[in-house]
Amino acid sequence: MVRTTVVADFEAFFSRPVAPTRRIAVGELRFPRAATGRDESARVAAASMLLGGVVASFAPGLDEDDTSELHRLIDNVDSDWRVPQPRLRHRLQKDRVGLKRSINRLVELQPQTQGSAVSLRVQVDRTNGTATQHCLAAVYCAMALDEHLRSRVCSALRLGLAWAGTPGEDLLAVLRVASASGDWLGGGNSAGWGRGANGSAVPMSVSADPINWALELLGLGGEPEAEGPRVHKRMVQRAFRTALRDAHPDHGAPIDGAAQRIAELDTARRILLG
Repeated sequence: MVRTTVVADFEAFFSRPVAPTRRIAVGELRFPRAATGRDESARVAAASMLLGGVVASFAPGLDEDDTSELHRLIDNVDSDWRVPQPRLRHRLQKDRVGLKRSINRLVELQPQTQGSAVSLRVQVDRTNGTATQHCLAAVYCAMALDEHLRSRVCSALRLGLAWAGTPGEDLLAVLRVASASGDWLGGGNSAGWGRGANGSAVPMSVSADPINWALELLGLGGEPEAEGPRVHKRMVQRAFRTALRDAHPDHGAPIDGAAQRIAELDTARRILLG
């Protein structure tokens, strides 16, 4: 027997994939009554694990252009910029009439056997909605958070998008530890990091020459195609995917430092793509 407790959830409402006008609406990020008295860091960790886990679950279903556009949307939300509609061919609205309901949850699983460990799981609803719709819903849910919390959760969204796979214990552990410590690369809260001209985070130690730092990190230093003010988009994406695979715990890299490695690679990608 396993007792399941909902830690956090959020509702989303989607138009049918065949609908001529693609629409999306979101509900609130909700915590059960028992969690309302918990400290803020625990709630941020839960939001980060849920939203980052949802994005990671559905990211493999996105094409390259949608992934890039989702990164730009996360940056807009993180910077508290106006978010023009539609995005990724879907229009955000408040009206839910005619839309199908979906719900994603972060749950705690507590085995009733003495000595068994408690674990967390992200339960995604695959019965309704496309990968694009679920990822949009997670980002728009973060947009509704208070500004002082939004950056940390947006960093979780970036990490989930880069992780792109099953949100197992490895990913949730990375998200929980990083959110609890506030050590988010790209969130503007980490020591030694600052903002570049395009709003992306760059280490202070390389901020004087972020382009060369990014090229070296992605293994593009010295490439003939990398000369000039801009690097070819497909070359950057290909190098990013290769470096991400090598840094990913699912491919043998250690969990310790995974959030920093992946965030640095994503920052390099954003610097080079502008």
